[in-house]
Amino acid sequence: MRQIFTLITLIFFSGCQINQQKPTSNIEQTPTKAVNSIDLIAEIKRCQNNEVCLSELEAYLKTSIAPQVEAAQASGQSNPLPEVTEAAHQFKDHSSATSYKDPKLNNKRIQATLNEWLTWKRPQLIETWNNYQFLKAHVYPPFKQLDIPEALILAIIAQESGGRVHSSSKAGAAGLFQFMPATARRFGVRGTIGDYDARYHPGKAAVGAAHYIEEQRQAYGKEYAKILAAYNSGENRFKRLNKKHKNGDIWNNDFFYDLPSETQHYIATVLSAMMIFESPEKFNVTLNEQDGKTALVRTNSDTSLSELAVCFGQFNNEMGWYRILRNLNSSVKAKRVIKANTTVVIPQELQEIYNNNCQNSELMALAKVIHDADFPDRPEFTYYKIKQGDSLSSISKKFKCTNKREIARLNKIKAPRYLINAGKKLKLPKC
Repeated sequence: MRQIFTLITLIFFSGCQINQQKPTSNIEQTPTKAVNSIDLIAEIKRCQNNEVCLSELEAYLKTSIAPQVEAAQASGQSNPLPEVTEAAHQFKDHSSATSYKDPKLNNKRIQATLNEWLTWKRPQLIETWNNYQFLKAHVYPPFKQLDIPEALILAIIAQESGGRVHSSSKAGAAGLFQFMPATARRFGVRGTIGDYDARYHPGKAAVGAAHYIEEQRQAYGKEYAKILAAYNSGENRFKRLNKKHKNGDIWNNDFFYDLPSETQHYIATVLSAMMIFESPEKFNVTLNEQDGKTALVRTNSDTSLSELAVCFGQFNNEMGWYRILRNLNSSVKAKRVIKANTTVVIPQELQEIYNNNCQNSELMALAKVIHDADFPDRPEFTYYKIKQGDSLSSISKKFKCTNKREIARLNKIKAPRYLINAGKKLKLPKC
């Protein structure tokens, strides 16, 4: 507390010196040593290390100094209390440069998940950013159109898939945004594109995710914690919880601990990642911009994405290009042999390497051998014996890379009832 009394005294004396033509009787009786703004600012900076001192100083400047400045301005004085106002200005600038105004940073749960991202999960953060550079042109537009923050999108992708388009979960979620089948259908992400369910297509999935977030934003405004809670736990389940707690603060213990434990961690994890993507330099994170432009090339001979990845090596990318090639060609399975004269999407910076090196060469011959060893010829289909209680939807979830319409087509099962009988065998595409 001695610091704040010292500061108040310094500010008081500094103000008095400016008004020497109108001294008070107390100041005439008590000689004081002149205090310049340099000393004052030094004391203020020392005060910043003490939270109590800092808050009391801010209150004092607001309640005591500011009225004096306003009164002096009203009386026609052009530059009242210059020492004090200069110090207050420098204090404000210094404070904004060294402290975070975002109240989320004071949340212990977010602090804990920030620590995760900045330590053992940092590679996932960087991988997400690098993958996103080549997906942005397809993923960002629907969010931009709805004015949804890009940092929020990146944070959701970082937690859900790490920017890996072909991610899937045991629960049946799939794709960049980990849509469950029912949610995907509700937002128009349906059908099959190439070898995969539409949820694996980054552009289609982004449109669905943008409309999902916008729907929740209509309900909860910019309360991103609530939007994320609905995204993770299910919008209907969260809607009931929010109503139960009278649309209160989600961070209140009664409300927060009523959420599923996974959702509790999910909210903090995504919000902390969002903070990092908004201001990476504040957290000592380096996110290098990359030229995400792509090019279309036609294959001169039969090849595969893995063979192309071997050819491109680590040119301008320490992690290699396999994941980015798969993301850019999301409808093509890893094992797929891409026939000659087929269009393939590659990063534009690799086009010269493709033209010069990725044709007939010893390296490409080796790449073909090792690809074929990893993906030997195997049946394109498998068979599944239907069990009691099965449905085409539940079976498609088990096999992940297909959907009920594709199964129905292969087995000539008629929509919309899709009737099946226990004990019969179904023909299924093999993943």
